[in-house]
Amino acid sequence: MPYLYGDPLKCTGCRICELYCTLCHERALNPKKARLRVVRLEPAIDKPMACRQCADPPCAKVCPTNAITRNAKADVVIIDEAKCIGCGACIEACPFGVIWLHPEKKIAIKCDLCRACVPRCPVNALSVVTSEQFANKKRVDLVERLKPILMERIPIPRG
Repeated sequence: MPYLYGDPLKCTGCRICELYCTLCHERALNPKKARLRVVRLEPAIDKPMACRQCADPPCAKVCPTNAITRNAKADVVIIDEAKCIGCGACIEACPFGVIWLHPEKKIAIKCDLCRACVPRCPVNALSVVTSEQFANKKRVDLVERLKPILMERIPIPRG
């Protein structure tokens, strides 16, 4: 299943993604209404956070009005705003903490994988990936980080 991935090694914390998200969904520039959020992990380390589009979403299981469903054709978990009562059960159930309450409408909001933010990121920190692609990227990144250490320790025949 695809989801929006934010690379903390690239993200500068500019929050342009939040602005484009609200512009796309709300026709306004208000980061509090964004469907993704940039979280500051440490000074100078920011992580864009968005729905992971779970295969078996815990948020959907706890929704008392069945407002959260998986759209199989689009391969995305969606919230039906007309059905949502803003109880917050989905917010508590989300293992990634990526569902928020809209500040005015008082309904749950989350990334719907519209991708409006992806091309707008000035440092290309956002991408849509599958779990398999992400796992492969992590393996490649690990090898790249270990390469200098291994090169120092492994004797290379010189001839």
